[in-house]
Amino acid sequence: MKILVSCLAFDEGKSGISDYIVSTTKEMLHNNQVTLLIHPSDASIFPLKSPRLNYLYVAEWLKRPVLSMLWHLYLLPVLLLLKRYDLVFLPAGNRRLLAIYPAKTVVTFHDLSQFHVPAKYDAFRMFYIKRIIPHYLKKAPKIYAISQNTKEDIVRFYHIPSAQIEVNYNGYDPDKISSEVSLPELMKRFSLHKKYLLYIARIEHPGKNHLNLLKAYELLPQEIKNNYDLVCAGGLWNGGEIVMSYAKKMADSAKIHFPGFVPNSYLGALYQNASLYVFPSFYEGFGIPLLEAFAAGIPVVCSDSSSLPEIGYPAVLTFKPDNPQSIAQAILTVLKDADLQADMVKKGKERLLSFSWRKHTQTILDTWK
Repeated sequence: MKILVSCLAFDEGKSGISDYIVSTTKEMLHNNQVTLLIHPSDASIFPLKSPRLNYLYVAEWLKRPVLSMLWHLYLLPVLLLLKRYDLVFLPAGNRRLLAIYPAKTVVTFHDLSQFHVPAKYDAFRMFYIKRIIPHYLKKAPKIYAISQNTKEDIVRFYHIPSAQIEVNYNGYDPDKISSEVSLPELMKRFSLHKKYLLYIARIEHPGKNHLNLLKAYELLPQEIKNNYDLVCAGGLWNGGEIVMSYAKKMADSAKIHFPGFVPNSYLGALYQNASLYVFPSFYEGFGIPLLEAFAAGIPVVCSDSSSLPEIGYPAVLTFKPDNPQSIAQAILTVLKDADLQADMVKKGKERLLSFSWRKHTQTILDTWK
């Protein structure tokens, strides 16, 4: 097939959406011709190379959010009348849609965290998400939600009939967890001197909930803090300065590490050598780091909200994300019980069998067969 993939929400390759685009495109390229609708600066860093991969460039000045939204909604449909594709794939339906769709269009919708996390975005973006997106999403020929939780949110907040939405679980990339980086090299690279707890998410406040994780770390017994640091890896995003300011004032500040965005060459080693993965986010449409932590063979504790229990059960121990004491107790329960850790790791490996990018992408490709 000849497939067009919209990459105008690529985020310079530093977000969950960009990982999703790369993962699905990689699978599509096995047997199809794929054209990426993309800005030149993003094309230059797109990690996949293939004779089957082509680019349809969009001017850099259209990266401005308002212009990008309008161009994608109203002008891209005109372009698609001139260029024919067997499948048009919109991988970020919660951000970029069309006013008029070609008949064979597939939309993946990730989450509606904005309805669950107050003050996540500014007033204009909230208007776009609450008013513009649902108006045009209803017209989409095929909508896939990445979790049952996301599907239920679309039905609840956008009033789109359940029958119009199908759940298509994300996958994970085993190669992302493999690494040739040695433990001494890793410790030196990130200035680590002891075992550590890990959380990988952009430093965004309040959505990713770093603040309550820091407060939970403060509540841990001194013995635990003497043996375990906390690593919060991810680039600085909206509200991140609030998190950084709080961390600097902590008595335990020397034990908190913010290495920023971690390239894949180090990411696998960071996962593999962690003692525990902590996922305190208030809301996730899916939560791919759960699967990555399972693949790395480390136990996971996570929020009992949104899709995380759905994706993680029965391999995770959950907590109340708005309660630092609950987070601290979950961390402590796992760290003090080696048998529990081994059981969680075993169940995590078993849980992985339900998820793959090949299965996810094949569902998209088979939509119109």
